[in-house]
Amino acid sequence: MNAERDLAPLAPSVVRALNDKLYEKRKVAALEIEKLVREFVAQNNTSQIKHVIQILSQEFALSQHPHSRKGGLIGLAACSIALGKDSGLYLKELIEPVLTCFNDADSRLRYYACEALYNIVKVARGSVLPHFNVLFDGLSKLAADPDPNVKSGSELLDRLLKVFFLFPSWETTAKKYGRCECGAQLGAGPRCAPGPARVPAPGGCLVCCHPSPA
Repeated sequence: MNAERDLAPLAPSVVRALNDKLYEKRKVAALEIEKLVREFVAQNNTSQIKHVIQILSQEFALSQHPHSRKGGLIGLAACSIALGKDSGLYLKELIEPVLTCFNDADSRLRYYACEALYNIVKVARGSVLPHFNVLFDGLSKLAADPDPNVKSGSELLDRLLKVFFLFPSWETTAKKYGRCECGAQLGAGPRCAPGPARVPAPGGCLVCCHPSPA
């Protein structure tokens, strides 16, 4: 455990919360991490950003303690959210510890790893393209996972990755076409992305909330 160690710039209260068994407390810690990293981004303090990611990776996501690993995963996702478009500069450091957790014996941890990677990829968008091989290698391990929640999470992540593979520059295209690949007005769905062809998923458009036409 690392609860008593000085892991600055993470405050002791954040470290304790990341180690907590309760998801709600780990989530509060993640919000504090997001706020901290946003401040470092505003200051262009890349060394501190890298240091926070390293702490979350080495001291938490790769820890021997399961609650610490869960805290590390949600913390890394929070870093990605705070970094926004700059997350592409740190993708290798963000992705590798999460992929390691895909091999965890605890199904809850594998699920949290899927969730964390989904959030990282969602923010990074087309910047994930250079990492596609390692990402799909990781997903292949979960394709036949015995836990239905893990399998479902991996399928959602797989769909998201395919979106950025098919439409790597959809934000630029959006300014030109203004419509989702399902034909709906861009922005009408939470994950709308443009494209000339429909790539339907069961129950709805692959990249937005609209139901696919029958």
